[in-house]
Amino acid sequence: MSRRMIPGLEAPDPALEREIRARLDEVESALEKAVRADSDMLAETAQWLLAAGGKRFRPMLVLLSGYFGDPSDPRLVPGSVSIELVHQATLYHDDVIDEADARHAVQSANARWSNTVAILTGDYLFAKASEISTELGTDICALLARTIATLCDGQIREVEAAGRIEQSETDYLDIIRRKTGALIATSCRLGGMLSDAPPDALDVLEQYGEALGLAFQLSDDIMDLTASQQTLGKEPGQDMREGVYTLPVLHALGGSRGSELRAVLQDGPPSGDRLDRALEIVRVPDHLGRARAAVVSEVDRAHALTERLPSGPARTALGQLAEFLAARCGARES
Repeated sequence: MSRRMIPGLEAPDPALEREIRARLDEVESALEKAVRADSDMLAETAQWLLAAGGKRFRPMLVLLSGYFGDPSDPRLVPGSVSIELVHQATLYHDDVIDEADARHAVQSANARWSNTVAILTGDYLFAKASEISTELGTDICALLARTIATLCDGQIREVEAAGRIEQSETDYLDIIRRKTGALIATSCRLGGMLSDAPPDALDVLEQYGEALGLAFQLSDDIMDLTASQQTLGKEPGQDMREGVYTLPVLHALGGSRGSELRAVLQDGPPSGDRLDRALEIVRVPDHLGRARAAVVSEVDRAHALTERLPSGPARTALGQLAEFLAARCGARES
């Protein structure tokens, strides 16, 4: 089955869409081969979340960014695989940290097997991503290694900040820049590098990816508070349950009912009636509006960066993708 491009990128150009979807099929086949293992158990655990689905958002960005060089370069497929394996590894580890029971509508690996199995599976995927990157060149291997280090740094900072009411907006943005923005920025830069795009385009693609990554995470934060359980695939307010206080929460803490929210959160991450009360305080239009304005700011930055790239369907697609992130959280009309 051909993999669909995600909403927001549908048919900016029919030929581009066909090409990207065909390459994503190649990436999917290569992913299945990459996670094979001699151990039956590891072979099962390593493909567990891959088989559960996912948008393959980051491989798509690698492939799209390849259009600013030679999009037919065969290295783009293994490069996309290495990026997706890094992303998959972080999901296994995140689920252990968050004590999550489900991912992509299936049991998480830690819930199905154990924390130990999930951690080792994530480590295995990091190793497979590194192995693939060594075949693409030392510069690619170094880029991936730096990115993994940045992801770990961001995750540690998030763990350190969990449940902490006294946190600045700047601190929070720095966490998500490292934890989410870094891999998306690397996806874009990697596509340019593997397709031999001009050096100035590489820097623009990386900056675009960072802006897109921030918009992606900020829109997710808003949807966690406003979307239905059916849309999210989980109960709203999951971030607050885990002690992750996102931008709308930080804005609410500084608002007119900030002292009331502090009283709710002072005993630790909320659940039950405490969570319901916290959500009611945070969901006021002002706090959500300020968070949506932050999404728009990053989307506008992404748009401005695309103007520095050569015109064509790929540039249009990057702009449409950024706009989709603003629309899905209500920051702009679709």
